[in-house]
Amino acid sequence: MNITPELLARYTAGQCTPTEIQAVEQWLDDPEVAADAITEIPGETRRESGARVWERLRARTARPFWLHYRYYLSGIAALLVLISGIIWYTTTNRADETARHTARMEAAVQTVRTQKGQTRQVTLPDGSGVMLSYDSELRYPSAFLDSVRRVVLIGEAQFSVKKNPKQPFVVETAAAQTRVLGTVFDVREYPGEGSTALLVTEGKVRFSHKLSPKSEIVTAGMTGLIEGKRLTVRTVSGAEAEVSWLHNALRFDDVPLMQVTRELERRYNVSIQFGNEALKNQRYTGAFKNPSLNAVLGSLSIAVSFRYEVKGESISLYE
Repeated sequence: MNITPELLARYTAGQCTPTEIQAVEQWLDDPEVAADAITEIPGETRRESGARVWERLRARTARPFWLHYRYYLSGIAALLVLISGIIWYTTTNRADETARHTARMEAAVQTVRTQKGQTRQVTLPDGSGVMLSYDSELRYPSAFLDSVRRVVLIGEAQFSVKKNPKQPFVVETAAAQTRVLGTVFDVREYPGEGSTALLVTEGKVRFSHKLSPKSEIVTAGMTGLIEGKRLTVRTVSGAEAEVSWLHNALRFDDVPLMQVTRELERRYNVSIQFGNEALKNQRYTGAFKNPSLNAVLGSLSIAVSFRYEVKGESISLYE
C-alpha cells in the first residue's frame, strides 16, 4: 500500500481502516523511511497531519544522547581497556620479576646436610674448608658478595677459614655468632641441647651471645660455652683441646646420660629409648678411641648400672 499525504491525514484524524492503520504504522516503524518522510512530505501536509504522526516520526528519527557521542565513548572505552592492560602487564611483570629475584636468591643459597652416622667435607666459595659432623646442616651463599662471609650452622662442624682481613667470616647459630678473620675452630649447637660450644685450635675468634650483649675473644687452646644467658671461656689442654669426633673418638665430661645417648644416636644412626625416666639424669664421664657401639654400651651399663636390649637399630635401656 502506498503511503500518501492523504492517507497520513486520515490516519491522523482516525479515519483509516485496520488495514490502512497497519500499513501506516509499519511504514513509520521503518527508520530509513521515517527519516526520508521528514524531508519528502510537503510542509502543508506535515502541519495538517498533526502531533500523532510527527511526534512518532521524531521519536523514531531522534538519535539518543549516547549515539551522538558513541565515537567519544568508544574511544574512552578503548583507552580504559588499554590502561587496564598496561596496569595488568606492569603488575604481572613486577610480580614475575619479584618471583624470579626470590628464586635467584633461593638458588644462590647452598644447603649441605649430613645424616646420622655421616660426616662430609665441604669447600666454601672462598676456599675455606668445613668438616660437617653427624646429623648437621650448613647453609652458605654460592658466592661471598657481602662485606662479611656469613654461613649458618645447625649441629656441629669444624671450620678452617682462609684469611681475608677485608671480609670477616661469621658462623651463625641460633644462640651464638662466631666472627673470625682466618683461623681453625669447632662450633657445636644441636637443637634441644640448650648450649653452644666453641673450641679454637688455631688463631682467635670473637664469640658473641645473641640473647645478651656478652662477647669474648677466644684464642687457640681455649673453649667457649653458652648456656642460657651465661657465656664462659676457659683454657683447655690434652684431650679437651682436640675435636674428638674428627678422630673417631668419644669424650663425655660429667654429662647426663640423656646427652650421651643423643650423641650415640647421631654417631651410630640408632634410636635409644629409656625404660626408666630416672636414667636420663644419671651423669657420666668417659672417653673412647675408635669405639664400637657395643663397647660403648657395655662400658656405660657398668658405670651407670643399667641393662640394655638391642633390636636392630633400636636400643632400650632399663635399670
